[in-house]
Amino acid sequence: MNTTLRKKQFQFVAMILVVTMFFMFAVASSESETQQNQGTGEAAQNNSGDKNNLGDYNVEIKGCRLEKDFEGKPVVIIKYGFTNNSSDPKAFWLAVDCSVYQNGVGLNEAYMLSESANYSADNQTKEIKTGVSIDVEVAYSLNNTESKIDVEVAETFSFTNDKVIKSFNIN
Repeated sequence: MNTTLRKKQFQFVAMILVVTMFFMFAVASSESETQQNQGTGEAAQNNSGDKNNLGDYNVEIKGCRLEKDFEGKPVVIIKYGFTNNSSDPKAFWLAVDCSVYQNGVGLNEAYMLSESANYSADNQTKEIKTGVSIDVEVAYSLNNTESKIDVEVAETFSFTNDKVIKSFNIN
């Protein structure tokens, strides 16, 4: 009797594992990461068909410009268009995660720019209501001024791998 009970318990656990693995496979295969259009500088489309839609938000990578920080070192300022389509007020820096790479290495945000840079980081932290759009600028310290940069934006809390991706030649 004890052997039969253990055998049934083993079969039950095995069935749960198979069902769990099937579910994980189904979820993983339904998620697709947005792919970069090589050489075009255009953002690629994600699962929704809207190339800038990231869940409850719409993010456009509008452009970039070179400036200098307070020490005279080169920085790039990325300009994003951000629309909140969620039901609650949300700030850019909480809603999305932005990464900028140069030669595959992540760039750090630059915080103190020269006054001539005409830069304000204020819109990063401003909460905006549903349906409202703002332009946001974020500055990043460059490793050099010759290599292209790759900008990737993803929703901060998401079960998908959707990203808006754009590359820029900065020289």
